[in-house]
Amino acid sequence: MKFPVAAFFLLFFCGSILFAEEPVSNLPPDPFGGIGDRPSIPDYELEVDRDRGSFALKAEDGKYQPGSHFAHWFMTATPERWGNYYVALKYVSDRPKLGVQVKIGDAALLKGYAPRTGGPGKQDAMVLGTAYIPKKGEYPVAILTGDVSNDDSFMITGLEFTPAPEDEPLGQSIDGTIQLEAKTATTYSEMMRYEPKEEKNCLGWWVDEKDWAEWKFDVSSPGKFKVNIVQGCGADQGGSEVAVLINDKTLKFKVEDTGGFQNWKSIDLGTVEIDEVGEHKLAVKPLSKAAKAVMDVQKIVLTPVAE
Repeated sequence: MKFPVAAFFLLFFCGSILFAEEPVSNLPPDPFGGIGDRPSIPDYELEVDRDRGSFALKAEDGKYQPGSHFAHWFMTATPERWGNYYVALKYVSDRPKLGVQVKIGDAALLKGYAPRTGGPGKQDAMVLGTAYIPKKGEYPVAILTGDVSNDDSFMITGLEFTPAPEDEPLGQSIDGTIQLEAKTATTYSEMMRYEPKEEKNCLGWWVDEKDWAEWKFDVSSPGKFKVNIVQGCGADQGGSEVAVLINDKTLKFKVEDTGGFQNWKSIDLGTVEIDEVGEHKLAVKPLSKAAKAVMDVQKIVLTPVAE
């Protein structure tokens, strides 16, 4: 019996489909393909004020000056303390991204591009970078844009200044120790701030118990850690109550009089379990102030505890 030619080609075609190898792609592998979602950081047990130490400038309180190719906004910043701040531009835009420069006295010159804000009237706040304010006082602020910036298509509404750390924390060391230095803290404060002088190098001016500090840090080797705070306190100034918040865990202690705010003493606060790899957070929040100032803080050290 003769085998129909059409049937032969049909069998050959179906077999090719059944046994064909998967097509080979010339695209490189996804470098993030094996990365899962990072666990979220648990909230603190105590409430904290993340708006403390922030301030804003409104465009309506400033002056707008149009130009043939550029436009300017002029404002005045009056920060209450020195320190590092994130600077965010607040604006509404239906336009393609436009160039923006912000000059804050002699302290900073920040540049960026403002993209669309996603719909008519929708406002955005774009962080342009950080500015270090060297002292309390008045600072002239100028915003330069590459086009008109006071109409419905592109409207600047102001600037936001929020506390920023002055340095990045060190990673977890080979022996598992985590050291959080004063200069790597974000100070949500009106008076307390990082004092950079060599003989200080600490969080000082802690005269308002509403001021607090926070560190965010990475853990590569989780486990149980002993927590120590290195604090100093002037004569007859001890006794303030302070909470150290580590994710959703809370340790409390009473500030010790060390005879001087830069006479450092390491205080053992107990142990805490950190059981996840990734980013974690720690805050120092005064609960009461016994005298003129709470304390100075040089650093916090988390030391692994052998099982």
